[in-house]
Amino acid sequence: MYLIFDFDGTLIDSFKSAIDIFNGLAEEFNLRKVKASETALIRDLNSKELVKFLQIPLYKLPRVIYQAQKKIRSDLLDLTPFTNLPDVLRKLHKAGWSLGILSSNSAENVSDWLTHHNIKHLFSFLHSESSYFGKNRILKKLLKLHNIDKSQVYYFGDETRDIEAAKFNNIFAVGVTWGFNSATALKQCQPHFIANQPEDILAICNVT
Repeated sequence: MYLIFDFDGTLIDSFKSAIDIFNGLAEEFNLRKVKASETALIRDLNSKELVKFLQIPLYKLPRVIYQAQKKIRSDLLDLTPFTNLPDVLRKLHKAGWSLGILSSNSAENVSDWLTHHNIKHLFSFLHSESSYFGKNRILKKLLKLHNIDKSQVYYFGDETRDIEAAKFNNIFAVGVTWGFNSATALKQCQPHFIANQPEDILAICNVT
């Protein structure tokens, strides 16, 4: 059985850092800044609504994401895993689940962060590929690359596009509510499961 995790907002608590970075890029790319009073609002927006809200033209999106990844690297090791998540991952690994990561962040960023927090050994694979609206295709590519039986895999993500990608590929979709999107936004995509805290993953996987 396989558990595939998104990285930003699912394993790493990067929401505030992401907002700060995008606000820092706003002047360079002529984007709308997110006000402190709007942070709750944007958590209820799906991926397409968020891009529209931030006023990011689609042709600029790849460059904005690339620059954001470069800027987050300097602060990355200071960002922490969500509370109790490392212990949950260790229990899943001990129970025999094969853990993997699919991230739009750079492989170097993800690998360094996992090593810093002493959890890299828990994961059997890491796939890094950036395409904001192409996660359906990237997840399909990962499943084929690792010859994963679709009936044997759960995908965990904190954004609506994660849920959509999992359902597109006919695998179990699990929305985690501690990341970017709110439970309200995630439930609109009808995931198979919702995890409100890392310990809920153990219950979903029947691990004690």
